[in-house]
Amino acid sequence: MTTGFHQEVMSILGISEKEISRVPLEKEREFYAIAYGLYDKGDYRGSAQLFTQLALTDPFCEHYWRGLASSKQMAREYLAAIHAWGLVALLNEETPEPHFHAAECLLSLEEKEDALKALNRALELCKDETLREKINLLLAIHYVHS
Repeated sequence: MTTGFHQEVMSILGISEKEISRVPLEKEREFYAIAYGLYDKGDYRGSAQLFTQLALTDPFCEHYWRGLASSKQMAREYLAAIHAWGLVALLNEETPEPHFHAAECLLSLEEKEDALKALNRALELCKDETLREKINLLLAIHYVHS
């Protein structure tokens, strides 16, 4: 039986309950290593499936949502990635990366107004010069020359 939270996550990600089996707690590290390996090999759909299972097992683990968000983004499933990046941002309100990556997805969907909001939030939180340069580059490409 799934909880309301699990139902909502499955709805957002467009998956059915029969596609998901929860990871036993003692197997989480093993599943994470496999999911990470699949991602590393470019099997983004496979890694997304495992990261979804992990996120449903422990919905408060930021790393699982990051893995899921990255997998969905790399698989070009931008709407699902945006939702997952939003959960990363909720779990760690001080980091700019989920806002930056959500902006990348929004730009891919041609949602420039929302992407600009996400980029500005990323800039507010950013302490890393390399990421700041990437944010400014996206701003220059998509907003200065528009």
